[in-house]
Amino acid sequence: MDHYIVYKGRQIAFAAMQKGYLPALMPWINDPKATAGVLTTPPIMLEAEEEWIARLAKGSASDVVFAILAREDEGWRYIGHTGLHKITWPAATASSGTFIGDTSTHQKGYGTEAKLWLLYHAFRVLGLRKVTSEVKDFNGNSFGHLLRCGYGVVGVRKKQHFYDGAYVDEIVFEIFREDFEPRWKDYQETGELPKLTDEQRALIQKYSGEK
Repeated sequence: MDHYIVYKGRQIAFAAMQKGYLPALMPWINDPKATAGVLTTPPIMLEAEEEWIARLAKGSASDVVFAILAREDEGWRYIGHTGLHKITWPAATASSGTFIGDTSTHQKGYGTEAKLWLLYHAFRVLGLRKVTSEVKDFNGNSFGHLLRCGYGVVGVRKKQHFYDGAYVDEIVFEIFREDFEPRWKDYQETGELPKLTDEQRALIQKYSGEK
């Protein structure tokens, strides 16, 4: 299928969302393991996702969503999506979220690179001042790519979500443009993704229990 690519990175690209991605998306968003770390709860009907795509097509002043494509030998393949939400002016703030449903692409740096490009769009294209994000405390993967890209922990909402029979904490993050720029500069100059520091690894262990 045709992809309407907006940005190209090393391993991933951002494209306009379209209905053609829904056959891949539907099994992922109805898999409780794939959606454990996000706020979506199965079952989700195809018609609901078609309505979501239709709303995106109409445009929104408060939301921007990109399809995430993985680079492969034969071209590009849809693996999930990411976006900025609750874009607010004149505060110049937004929240960010990412869902990579194709679990075969996890642990390969796609989430980190996607977050870098999302922040590029937030700070350098939209002119935002600050971006926030929230992560369930057990979601160490999301925790890690936020820290790599320059987000910092600013608080904890205790027992905010109900998951697998228990209430879990929500970790709150934020990033300003000045935190993002050094990481973007290094990525552009070296082609390498930012790595976790020992201090950041300790934070993940502290809040999520993961190593």
